[in-house]
Amino acid sequence: MNRKYMYPYYEEWGDAGYLSGNMCFDLEKFRKSESGMHLMNARSLMTRFSDVDDPALLEYWEDMGVRCEIRETKGQKWLCFVPMEAYGKTDGKYPVMMIFRPVGLLAEAFYQYMIEQAAQGEYIAMIYSDEDADTNNVFFDMLQEVLREFPADPSRVYVTGHSHYGELAMEFTRRFHEHIAACAQMGDTAGIIMDFYGVTEESVELMHSYDLPLINVSGTTEMVGIFPINEDAPGVAPDSPMRRFVFPMDRERRISDWKRRLYAMRCPVPSDGEIISAGRDKAEKMLGFPCDRTDVFYAEGSECYIGDIRNIDGKYHFRTVAMENVPHTTVRFMHVLAWSFLRRFARNRETGEVMELY
Repeated sequence: MNRKYMYPYYEEWGDAGYLSGNMCFDLEKFRKSESGMHLMNARSLMTRFSDVDDPALLEYWEDMGVRCEIRETKGQKWLCFVPMEAYGKTDGKYPVMMIFRPVGLLAEAFYQYMIEQAAQGEYIAMIYSDEDADTNNVFFDMLQEVLREFPADPSRVYVTGHSHYGELAMEFTRRFHEHIAACAQMGDTAGIIMDFYGVTEESVELMHSYDLPLINVSGTTEMVGIFPINEDAPGVAPDSPMRRFVFPMDRERRISDWKRRLYAMRCPVPSDGEIISAGRDKAEKMLGFPCDRTDVFYAEGSECYIGDIRNIDGKYHFRTVAMENVPHTTVRFMHVLAWSFLRRFARNRETGEVMELY
């Protein structure tokens, strides 16, 4: 098949080292998949347009059904994607999706499908992030602007981010958890790494003290070999630069970080032996930890391995998904999985309780 036919805005993939770096990654399979097609279409925004304020790009979004407002708050530039149908409305209540990523064409490419979901009227999307967690507090001020100026629902505010921006999104959530209904991390570690983007013993205890629905979606061929967690990091070369950073490569530490995640999510913590022996079905085997319920399905060129773990209140508020042969990037189906999970939840503004809507 002519690959250029598959990708209307085809760009040279190169060696794709920027995508994965994992020896298990099958580039040719990914290139031919729907995920690869949508990724390259999204990345073409970076070559078709000059910047986020390119009039042609702003028109592109409006033709789709969403207006990109370029704003500045306390000296920080941010983007707000508002469904065209929301303007002039007073009776609707749109959820708000806070996307952690520095403003730029790459941010719009990374989250193209979430912007398309905003165009479909699913929510109002916001894009902003700094590299500093304290500076990111201004994102809360930006949120207040949206809640004041648009028909937005303050009980349905969600946060998301990819890679270390997922960690910054989580730190933001810890600081403002009373206002956040649920969180989606993408391309992030399965466990919680100490001293990594604000993680301390105190912050883990804080997370343990409140209910936060969370979905964590990553690929099986991430550059740090996230799954399965009950093995040494698969596909990470002995000379990989990732081994010089904080990411856990040996099974013992991966299990320790995973148990910390479970504790933070207010879930029962199994023994090391129970984690090592996990594998009652294909999803458990691929994830590498015991689950209370699992599912496996195929979408856009990947098998998706879903594991749900019930918290101490008997609620299924913690989900982990591993997507087969997906490297260190977002793909459209990650956004589908994230929104399918997040949209189920709201936070009662009076009691702070998480409400399940579906």
